[in-house]
Amino acid sequence: MREIYSMNPGWRFLQQDVEERNFQSIHERFYKAPEWMKSGNQGLSKVGYPDESWQILDLPHDFLQENGFSPEAEVAHGSIPKGVAWYRKTFELPAEDNGRRIHIEFDGIYRDSSVWVNGHFVGRHLSGYTSFCCDISELLNYGAPNSIAVRCDARLAELWSYEGGGIYRDVRLIITDPVRVDWCGTFVRTEGDALTIETTVRSDLNRAEDCEVRSIVLDANGKEQCSASGPLSIGIDATATLTQTAAIPSPILWDTETPYLYTLKTIITVNGETTDEYATTFGVRDIRFDGEKGFFLNGRPLKLRGICNHQDHAGVGTAIPDSLQEWRMLQMKKMGANALRVSHNPPTPALLDICDRLGILVMDETRLTGSSPEFMQQLEDLLRRDRNHPSVIMWSLGNEEMNVQWSEVGVKQLRRMQHLVHKLDPSRSATYSMNCDWLGVADIYDEHNFHLDVFGANYTFTEDGVDESRYDKFHAKYPDWPLIGSETGGSFATRGLYNTEYYDGKPIELNDFGHGGICWNGNHLKGIASAYNNGLTPWGSNFDAAWKHCAERDFMAGTFLWTGFDYRGETYPFDWPATVTRFGLMDLCGFPKDAYFYYKAWWNPEPQLHLFPHWSWAGKEGQPIKVRAYTNCAEVELILNSTSLVRQAVATNEYFETMVDYQPGTLEAIGYAAAGNEILRTVNETVGAPAAIRLIPDRTTLAADARDTAVCRVEVVDAKGRLVPDADHNIRFTVEGPANIIGVGNGNPTSHEPPKGRERKAFYGLCQALLQSTFESGPVILTAEADGLESGRTELSTNAAEGLAIIPGILEHVDRIEIDANPVDGIL
Repeated sequence: MREIYSMNPGWRFLQQDVEERNFQSIHERFYKAPEWMKSGNQGLSKVGYPDESWQILDLPHDFLQENGFSPEAEVAHGSIPKGVAWYRKTFELPAEDNGRRIHIEFDGIYRDSSVWVNGHFVGRHLSGYTSFCCDISELLNYGAPNSIAVRCDARLAELWSYEGGGIYRDVRLIITDPVRVDWCGTFVRTEGDALTIETTVRSDLNRAEDCEVRSIVLDANGKEQCSASGPLSIGIDATATLTQTAAIPSPILWDTETPYLYTLKTIITVNGETTDEYATTFGVRDIRFDGEKGFFLNGRPLKLRGICNHQDHAGVGTAIPDSLQEWRMLQMKKMGANALRVSHNPPTPALLDICDRLGILVMDETRLTGSSPEFMQQLEDLLRRDRNHPSVIMWSLGNEEMNVQWSEVGVKQLRRMQHLVHKLDPSRSATYSMNCDWLGVADIYDEHNFHLDVFGANYTFTEDGVDESRYDKFHAKYPDWPLIGSETGGSFATRGLYNTEYYDGKPIELNDFGHGGICWNGNHLKGIASAYNNGLTPWGSNFDAAWKHCAERDFMAGTFLWTGFDYRGETYPFDWPATVTRFGLMDLCGFPKDAYFYYKAWWNPEPQLHLFPHWSWAGKEGQPIKVRAYTNCAEVELILNSTSLVRQAVATNEYFETMVDYQPGTLEAIGYAAAGNEILRTVNETVGAPAAIRLIPDRTTLAADARDTAVCRVEVVDAKGRLVPDADHNIRFTVEGPANIIGVGNGNPTSHEPPKGRERKAFYGLCQALLQSTFESGPVILTAEADGLESGRTELSTNAAEGLAIIPGILEHVDRIEIDANPVDGIL
């Protein structure tokens, strides 16, 4: 029977490459080299290798988060030096597992990884983003310790932004009998109540074998709904696939609001004995794209309100725990988004599980576009791994590959990639995201009789500025070709900053910073962009225009805004000391910027009213302050210190704006319905001096699994408990009980503070601490202190939880091996 264990805990880590001694001759190299360094007999993976000086850690782990920032490092990749690293783990399996098949599965290593077990080479994996699985059955010592070593080289870029480094996703050990469901070996297609089930079975026996495949569909309560059984013959050391059909009586549909999930239980039996049980989660839903009416889910048109996201968060980099992934998706869903584009690489599998549960639609994307065997294999691995997720509605074949998209050569490559999609998953569409003159690219493809299933258009810029009429021109010429705004937006902002920008030491008004100008001529800003989102890239649209251009056109399937969260690197148009982009609707911590609330207003049916900026402007009495309200109310009235200033109508997808001469006190906004009745009211007050720290965790109970993570919002408040909007105190954290701080952040795009420390400066009144459980249960107290402020304190608890079984690391040295008197070291 199948057993699955987490391999995350108990690794040794060294951020350094290991090289051989500089032997003087061929004779020395081959006859005096230590045995553990011979080719194919990698000693770092031998039991007892002396690694006591290596760091002890648990996975996932992004080692670049420990490297600090440097102006010499690539600003496009976050100004963080890259490198090479090794991971080691020693573990033991019982003797009775001998004869079974043992696989180790990696969800993602950045990048160019090589794996050894007990001194034997297992394999090499180039991609930094695709999952892979290694059979290590013949290499293990059963009933005795084993060691695995993984080398990864994060120096070469795959993206044009921060990518992290190391084993930054989960690792599992999978133990099965020789006859079993193959890796990612099931595929469930739904059409109405009908199911088509494909099961690929693997046999590692040295004889042909007959087995029975039984497929049982269970509802969310575990009740059987339907089943199918059939025989399957498998050759010697081979795989075979069986296709079955079944029907669910009156299935409950998976939808964005009711994401109902079924489970396929696959049982493999040989001579009446069960050799494997395998679970596949799926949903029953109908999706299609239409050239005239956009996207349809379960027969109804649905506009895709999407965001693009990188896997990157304050404090942890790319090594985002699953619970933090879910927290991020919940912030997105609260905004009203219903779709996610994983940009620009395959996601961690846990993220798709989360989207399945939350009802978030996904554009799943391969990293590299092309028809080479390596690129095609990466696409195939993505398709096979993710095609059972109901959240996935389309496959993206890539993004802005200028060397591909413009020519007949590109047509041939994309045609072959799309054919692979149709072959492995005929239930979904393929797309590709094009930039620059994508209308001209569409003409090239049409001339070669090639149409992507869905045409992906990135931005609408031309040399003369944004031109949303390109959407209309495309649709007029190709009315049957579905069109989606695969990447839109391009404005930038800094949370909490409402003052004048600076460029080369001279103040410039934000309204003067738009298309062209300093962006086009290659200069870079040194400051930080205003929260009003008035700054634009040369290719970008105003923060609200990207949505309006989509909402006004029925034929547009939807839009994917760039981006949901800030991320490291790609800081354009800002130079060092910038390390983080400003494109996000939320900052690197997930604190909402003001534009977040514009989308929350127009992407949600419930009344919304967000008033900004804050109303604490000491020294600016009598000076005009730009005031906005993002709202879906029909009218907004603005009141200053009980005096009504103005009442304005707010058109669909627009917002309220006026100038107000500053006076301390209260600035109040009232939202009215079309009928004239008041429905919402919000107040911004002039606050007092900073007085205390307030801690607000997203929850107070954690599972004691050394994985569960609480996101703690840290606020500097005045004596009345109001956020102080310009506070920048250095806040120090301490933890009592079974939990650890795994990262800190504040959203400041120019901060060079260590993400792994236990202190962080507040940035415009806020910072964040990520608190992760251990394997122990008990109360946890998080305390925050700062000079001159009353300390903040919050209590949590960690409770025993059922979950994935653990294979711990053996951190003591087992039969330490002796190596050459001059041990190798150094950095390649």
